[in-house]
Amino acid sequence: MAKRLLVIGGGAAGLAAAVEGAGCGAHVTLLERADRVGKKILQTGNGRCNLSNLSVSPDAYNAPDFVAPVLEALPSMSIRGFFEDLGLLTYADSEGRVYPISDAAASVLDVLRLAVRDGGVQTLCGAEAVSLSPDGTVKTADGGTHHGDAVIVASGGGTALLESAGHTIVPFSPILCPLKTDTALIRGLSGQRVRCGVTLKRRGETVVSLRGEVLFRDYGVSGIVIFDLSRYAKKGDQILLDLFPDMEYKELCKLLFQRQRLFPGRAEEEFLTGLFQSRIAAALLRAAGGAEPKALATLIKGLPLQVQGCGDPKQAQVTRGGAALAEFDPVTLRSRLAPRLFAAGEALDIDGRCGGFNLHWAFASGITAARAAMEDLL
Repeated sequence: MAKRLLVIGGGAAGLAAAVEGAGCGAHVTLLERADRVGKKILQTGNGRCNLSNLSVSPDAYNAPDFVAPVLEALPSMSIRGFFEDLGLLTYADSEGRVYPISDAAASVLDVLRLAVRDGGVQTLCGAEAVSLSPDGTVKTADGGTHHGDAVIVASGGGTALLESAGHTIVPFSPILCPLKTDTALIRGLSGQRVRCGVTLKRRGETVVSLRGEVLFRDYGVSGIVIFDLSRYAKKGDQILLDLFPDMEYKELCKLLFQRQRLFPGRAEEEFLTGLFQSRIAAALLRAAGGAEPKALATLIKGLPLQVQGCGDPKQAQVTRGGAALAEFDPVTLRSRLAPRLFAAGEALDIDGRCGGFNLHWAFASGITAARAAMEDLL
């Protein structure tokens, strides 16, 4: 008789777990509280679904030691192979980001749904799990009762079940999001983009330095590099934007003094023409109090913004938080408190950088938990 695997959460991790479990011969039931599975997959990668990254490694995550066994067993090549077996071809762009060859997130969801169907998975949508018993019995809000010889909690919404099983839950907070900052120095720049160096400071100490494209918004700053920075940022931290990252301060001063000599008849507002887009140039001149080269160079090499929080929590790609990692085996993702219980994806306190790292973790952890559960049951 086939063993029963119960998967809670029909997102990326849950779907991967269901597909893997069915492939291993389990009778799988998938509970999803929304009206259909995989909704968030459709929103990833600007609708293209950045499902992995060629550079996946433990140091791209908040808990490198914990994720290392899963990533070693299932690197990017393995996740691409998993999807190829489902009929989905992928490609990697110049920055190592892996996408479906169709450039459509719907293709990723479609092959997962077909695999779930073909594997005989019983998918129940609108089924919100509200209680979990030690024997693997799960009750849903509509009065339903479901039993699994093993249970995989694979959604952030399932952490209440893990808590009821005795697990410690790290509170959730939005990350990989735009940042709200003071806006006096960037007033009028909403919609402007600039490639720059970005440094996060806390009490004068550098927390992290990154480089990429920053998008100015009415409330602060956005863009992929800011999303990555948001993983480290706290209220009160300082962001320094280096708007001329390929030139040292002394060289920049020299350049600006040369411009002063070359164009003596130009109006002050024309001093930075040719170096910056006009609105950015105007903002720099206003903030520096004029075209004095040293003052301008100081500002250009370190435009300061104070972090006030997440700019728009609804735009957060990931939430930080979930079940405390110390209470799970990093090789199998099995609970150390309840041997029938496993966790994957957003149910665990794992977050990674932008660029396919979080979806890779979701798929890899779902597959890992399903394999470990089936090894126990067979």
